[in-house]
Amino acid sequence: MVYGALSTHRQTDPTALTIPLQARSVIYETKAVRGFWLNRWFGTASPEIALRALSRVRGLVADEVLSIPRGRPFPLERFAEAVSLAEAPAHGTKPLFVFEDGWGEGDR
Repeated sequence: MVYGALSTHRQTDPTALTIPLQARSVIYETKAVRGFWLNRWFGTASPEIALRALSRVRGLVADEVLSIPRGRPFPLERFAEAVSLAEAPAHGTKPLFVFEDGWGEGDR
């Protein structure tokens, strides 16, 4: 599974966008390759289906089947620094904006 290719959205080097794929796995192990863009899916899914999917994902996180990496908190005043981090190759974390009222503090 490849998750999160947003950091490559401005990539111009084709080798950086390559996913190693073994022909044997696809042919003999009947594995498949499928692309999925969440933003496009949210634009086409009904609100009920989207809510059901988000609820299922939340359950998988609660059951520790999936884990969400912690974000790196940034006050809104450091917006430019947060964007720079998000666009840096292999930054290893995602910026998380923390607002003065504390909203977002427990969400990282």
